[in-house]
Amino acid sequence: MRYCVFSMYKILLFAACLSSLACQSGNQVSGLKVLIGATAVLQAGTNPIQDSVIVISGATIRAAGIRKDVPIPQDSERTDLTGKWVVPVSGGQIAPGEPADLFILNASPSGAPAIGAPARRMIHGQWN
Repeated sequence: MRYCVFSMYKILLFAACLSSLACQSGNQVSGLKVLIGATAVLQAGTNPIQDSVIVISGATIRAAGIRKDVPIPQDSERTDLTGKWVVPVSGGQIAPGEPADLFILNASPSGAPAIGAPARRMIHGQWN
């Protein structure tokens, strides 16, 4: 009887450990960042696209385009940028394979109204 109780205890402890590991792995974010809803200027001199989605993996842009054309990964950190503008840093572009170096602006980059400093900045996929 004593051996049976000890074995049952070991089984329950093992099951609890497995359950804990499963919960932890289910809550991990994949490392993907998704910028949703902004008007994006993909490259200097091109027309902006409204309601954009930009998917960033590490320091690199993985996908960019109109929301209906770009799938949003389930396990991702999402930032709603509705009403904002996303532009690449000077000389850059927002395209797959490009560095995730972006400015988030509160208004159109044309200067109406005055834009001042960027509302936010992303350098190599990290918010600054």
